[in-house]
Amino acid sequence: MNYCAFISYNRADTAVAKWLLRRLETYRVPKRLVGTMGAHGVIGRRLGKVFRDRDELAAADDLGAVVRAGLADSDALIVICSPAAATSRWVNAEIEAFQKLGRAERIFAYVVAGSPGVAAGPDCPFPPALIARDAADNIQEPMAADARPSGDRRHRAFRKLVAGLLGIGYDALARREAQRRQRTITTVAIASLTGMVIAIGLAAAAYIARNDATRRQAQAEDIMGFMLGDLRNKLTTVGRLDVMRAVDDKATAYFATLHARDISDRALEDQARLLTDIGEERTQEGQQDAALSAFKEAYARSRALYDREPQNGHRLFDLAQDEYWIGWVAFQQARYDDAGLWLRKYRDSGVKLAAMDRTNFDWQKEVAYGVQNLAILDERLGHYDAAEKGIQDQLALYKQWLAQRPNDVALRYEATNAAAWLGSVDLKQGKLSEAQAYFAAAVDGLNQNIAAEPANQEWKGDVIDTLVLLASAQAALGERTLARANAGIAAATALAMTVHDAANNHWRQSLGTAVLWQAILAPTIPDGAERAIQAVQLLEAARGAEPKNEQIQRHLALALDTEARRALDWNDPVTARRDLTQSFAILDPMWQQTHREDLRSLLAQTYLLDGDIAARDHDRDSAVSAWKHAQDLLEEKDPVNPTLPFPRLEHLVHAMYRLGETAAAAPYRDRLDAAGFVPLEPFTADSQRATVGRNIKETHDVHSVR
Repeated sequence: MNYCAFISYNRADTAVAKWLLRRLETYRVPKRLVGTMGAHGVIGRRLGKVFRDRDELAAADDLGAVVRAGLADSDALIVICSPAAATSRWVNAEIEAFQKLGRAERIFAYVVAGSPGVAAGPDCPFPPALIARDAADNIQEPMAADARPSGDRRHRAFRKLVAGLLGIGYDALARREAQRRQRTITTVAIASLTGMVIAIGLAAAAYIARNDATRRQAQAEDIMGFMLGDLRNKLTTVGRLDVMRAVDDKATAYFATLHARDISDRALEDQARLLTDIGEERTQEGQQDAALSAFKEAYARSRALYDREPQNGHRLFDLAQDEYWIGWVAFQQARYDDAGLWLRKYRDSGVKLAAMDRTNFDWQKEVAYGVQNLAILDERLGHYDAAEKGIQDQLALYKQWLAQRPNDVALRYEATNAAAWLGSVDLKQGKLSEAQAYFAAAVDGLNQNIAAEPANQEWKGDVIDTLVLLASAQAALGERTLARANAGIAAATALAMTVHDAANNHWRQSLGTAVLWQAILAPTIPDGAERAIQAVQLLEAARGAEPKNEQIQRHLALALDTEARRALDWNDPVTARRDLTQSFAILDPMWQQTHREDLRSLLAQTYLLDGDIAARDHDRDSAVSAWKHAQDLLEEKDPVNPTLPFPRLEHLVHAMYRLGETAAAAPYRDRLDAAGFVPLEPFTADSQRATVGRNIKETHDVHSVR
C-alpha cells in the first residue's frame, strides 16, 4: 500500500491534522526495532506516507473516488476525535468505508477534545461508527490515544499511536526510544572526541568533516522539527503565544540562511509547509511584513522543489499557494502592482495544475480562485465591468459544481463568497436591488454552512462581513429597519468571535465595522454618537495591529467622519474638528499614493464635513472652499470613460446643493433616483447647511464654480 495511514478529521481540527501528518511522516523508527517483526510485518525505518483529506468530502452521498482510493490504499485509519468530528457525517462515512474494507482492527482513535467517557451528547468525541455495543447492548467506546492535557498528553499519545501503527507494545517502543536518546548522547560525545584525535591526513579529515556536517544538519533538522512541532503546539496549548512567536521568528531566520540545493526534498517540503503556516498565523495577527517574509521563504523552497519535479502536480499546488499568499499580502498593503504580478502567477499556476489532472476537483477549483482574485483586484482599482465579468464566470462554475455536489460545504462557501463580491461590484455600479439579492444569497449560504458545522468559526467570521454588506445595500434602498437589524446581528456575532479569539485582528476589524454601521444607521443622536466612539476605538486597535492595512485605515477614517458628524449634531464643533483632522491625516497620504475610487468618495465626504463645521462656525469662505474641493474631486472625469461612477453621486449632489447648484445637480440626482437610492441625509435645498451654501453663493460669487 502507498500510505501507512489515512487521517480522518473535521475541518475544525485541521491544525491538529497538519501537525500529526508532519510528525508521522518525519518520525524515525528506533534503529533496534528496524528489521524486526511487528504484528503487521517487518518494521521499516520510516512509517511511510500519510494521506490527509484536505477539504473533507465533495459529494452528498458519496465519499468520492479520490477519498475511497486513499482509504483503500492506506494500511491504517487514524481518526482525530473531538466533538466536531463526532457530529461530522463525513468523518463517520470514512470510518464506515474503512470498516467495509475488512481492516477495522487497524482503526486508531486520537482524542484531542471532548470527554472520552461520555458516549453521547455534545462532549462525546467519538463518531457513531467507532462506538460498538456488546451482547448485552452496552456501549463500548474504542481504545484511544488521549492527547488532551488531562489524558496521555500529546507526546505520550503520539507514541501510543506509533506503537499501534508498528504493531508493537507501547512499552517496547518507549524503551527503544529511551535507548536511542542515550545512544545519541553517547555518539555525540564519542564523535567529538574522535574528531579531536583522528584528523590524520586530508582525506580522513575531509571524510570526517563531511559526515560531521551531515550529522549536524540532521540534528539541526530534528531540533527545528521539535521547535516547530511539539514545542510550538505545546506553547499554543498553554497560551504562551509570545514564546511561540519567538520560536517562529528564530526558525524563519534560520531557514533564511540555508540554500535550497543543500537540503533534502523532505526537509524542504516540511520547511515550506511550516513557513506557510507561520505566514498565515502572522496575517491573522496583523503582522503583514513578518507574514510576507515567511511566505517568500516558503516560496523559495516550493520553487526549488517544483523545479526538481516539474511534472509533479503536488509540487505545483504548493508553489501556487505561496504565490497566492505573497499576492494577498501585497493586496492588503495596497501594493497593487505587486499584487497583480503575484496573483497572475497564481492564476497561471492554477490553469497549468488543472490541465495536469482533469479528474482532480481540488485542482480544478484553483482556476476559479485565480479568476476571482484578479476580479477582486479589478474591483479595488475601480474596473467594475472587468470585475463583474470575472466573478460571474467564477460563480457559473460554482453553480455547475454545486449541482453535482449539493452538500459540499466548502464549495458552497466559495459560491457564497463569489456572490458577495458580485454584490459589492453591483453596489458600486448602482445596481442596488441586484446587490441586495446577492448579499442575501451569500448570507443564506453561510448560514447553511453554520447549521451543518456549528463549531466552524470560519463561517461565522465571514457571515459578519456579509451581513454588513447586506445592511449597506438595504440602507441605500431606504430599508433602514432591516439594515439596523442586520448590522446588529453582525455586531453581536463579531463580539462573540472576538471573545473566542482576542488575538484575531480580522474579527476585531469586523466588529469595528459592524459597530460603525450601527452608528451610521442609529435612529437617535445619542445612540449614534456612542456607537461611533466604540467603532473608532475598535478600529484604532485594529490599525495598531496592522498599520499598513489599507482597508482598516479606510474604515477608521469613515468612523472618524461619523463621530465628527454626530459631534456636530450635538453642536460640538471642537470634537468634530478633532475627529476630522485625524481623518485627513489618514486619507491624505493614501490619496497621494493612489487615486482609487473608494478613497475619492471618502475624501470628498470628509471635505463636505469640513465645510459643514466651518459653516457652523460662521466661516463662510472656508465652508465654500471645502465644499468646492469636494465637488472638484467628485467631478474629475476619466478621459476614457466620462460617465461619473455611481459611488460619487451621493456626495456630489450634497456638495452641489450646499453650493446652491441644485439645477446642475439634477442629472446626478436622477441617476440616484433611478437606482432606487435613498440618502441617509435627505437631498434638500431647505436644510440648514444647504441654505448656508446658497446664501454664500449669492454673496460670494468669486468662490462659485461653473
